[in-house]
Amino acid sequence: MCLKNVKKKKIIALFGNPVNHSLSPMIHGNFSKEIKINYNYNSFLCNKSNFFSTVIDFFNNNGLGCNITVPFKRISFDIPNQYTKIVKISGSINVLKKISDNNILGDNTDGIGLIYDLKRLRYIKKNYLVLLLGSGGAAYSIVYHLLKEQCSVCVLNRTVNYASILVNKFKHLGDIFVFSDDMDNYKFDLIINATSCSLYNISPFFPKNLVCSRTKCYDISYSTTNTLTPFLHLCRLLGSRYISDGLGMLVAQAAYSCYSWFNVLPDIEKNINIIKNLNKIL
Repeated sequence: MCLKNVKKKKIIALFGNPVNHSLSPMIHGNFSKEIKINYNYNSFLCNKSNFFSTVIDFFNNNGLGCNITVPFKRISFDIPNQYTKIVKISGSINVLKKISDNNILGDNTDGIGLIYDLKRLRYIKKNYLVLLLGSGGAAYSIVYHLLKEQCSVCVLNRTVNYASILVNKFKHLGDIFVFSDDMDNYKFDLIINATSCSLYNISPFFPKNLVCSRTKCYDISYSTTNTLTPFLHLCRLLGSRYISDGLGMLVAQAAYSCYSWFNVLPDIEKNINIIKNLNKIL
C-alpha cells in the first residue's frame, strides 16, 4: 500500500518483514471498536534500504504511531528523539508515537506483554531458571522483564559472541549468563524461543535433553493456522506437557501499545479469547 493513499484517519501502522502473516490488524480492529476510537491499522512490508524513509514518511503524513516488528526493533533506536526507560535499558523498540511535530517517542511493550501472558499461563515464578533462545531484538526486549521477575536467565545463541554481548548489557540487572556445553544437565523451568525461526517454519537449535515433562516451553511467535510452531511441536515430542505460542503475548503487547498511543487499555483477556477463537476458523 502506498503511503500517499493512506487517509488521515489511518494513523497507526506496522512496519516489518515479513508482515503478511500478522494478526495485528485484526486485533487493533477489535480494539478500535472496544475503546471507541476510530483508527485503522495498516501493515507495511519494508526492507533494510527503505525502512527508515518509509517510517519517516509515515509520520510526515499524519501518522500518529506505529509498531515495529522483526527485523527492525534494534535499528529503530535511531528514529525517535525521546525514549522510555525500558527502551533506554533494552535498546530495542516496538512502539513509536508522535508526541509533537518534531518529537517521536520510542517505547517497547514486548516485555510487559510477555510477562502478562506468562503469568496468565502460570509459566513463571520467582527464582525460575529460564533458557532464552536467541539474542536478537526480541530477546533484548524481554530480558529486563525476566530479570525484574527475579528469574535467572541463560542465553543460548548459535553465535556465542552475540549471546555474550546481550549478557554483558544486562548483567548489572540480575542473574544472566551464556549457555555452555557443561550445562547440558541443567533443569530449566522455562524455555523461551525468542528467535525468528518459527517465521521460516524451522525450530531453533537447543540440546534436546533439556526438555522434560515439567519443562514449560513458550514460543514468542505464533501460528495463524491453529497448529503448533516447529519449536513447540518438537517440545511436545520431547515430552513437555506445558507448551504455548505467543498469541497471548501478541494481544497483550498490542494492548499496551494502544495504551501508549491513546492512554486507554483494552481488555486483554477478552481479546485473547476473541483472537484464539477466530484463529481456529481462519
